[in-house]
Amino acid sequence: MQVEALSPQTIDRIKHTRWDRIIEKHEGPETWEWKFKTYQPDDMVFKWDPDFDPVAARPQFMSIGDYWILLPISRSRHPNITILHHFLSEDHTKLVIYLKDTTYDDSLFGAGYVAIGDYQPEGFYLTTLYHEWFIIDYDAEAKVLFGKKEL
Repeated sequence: MQVEALSPQTIDRIKHTRWDRIIEKHEGPETWEWKFKTYQPDDMVFKWDPDFDPVAARPQFMSIGDYWILLPISRSRHPNITILHHFLSEDHTKLVIYLKDTTYDDSLFGAGYVAIGDYQPEGFYLTTLYHEWFIIDYDAEAKVLFGKKEL
């Protein structure tokens, strides 16, 4: 599944959907609109980072098990993501994911995230919650540090 294949109506609906986050102590509910920003050649981001790639900065679907989810992160980060655990709600309307993203940090306390996605009529999950999370229960090093032998 590709974001580029979605209809303009679906993209517009996604842009106006709110999601909650706590990342690096920045909180908010915010909309997806910023994640789909159309960059202009004179935008400041190109002055700050001449190698900025607006396509790589946009979100893209990830396949998790048999499901597709749109996470509020750039597609350039996907190679750095490891899915640690995922499960569906009983009615299959929510997908919960525990993941490790080593793009900026590979520590137990900086690389973990939890995401919750809501099922959409088009057959994918859209993230409505994306929070930092300590990887203590899923990491071999953490199990040694915190004395957990088995989970």
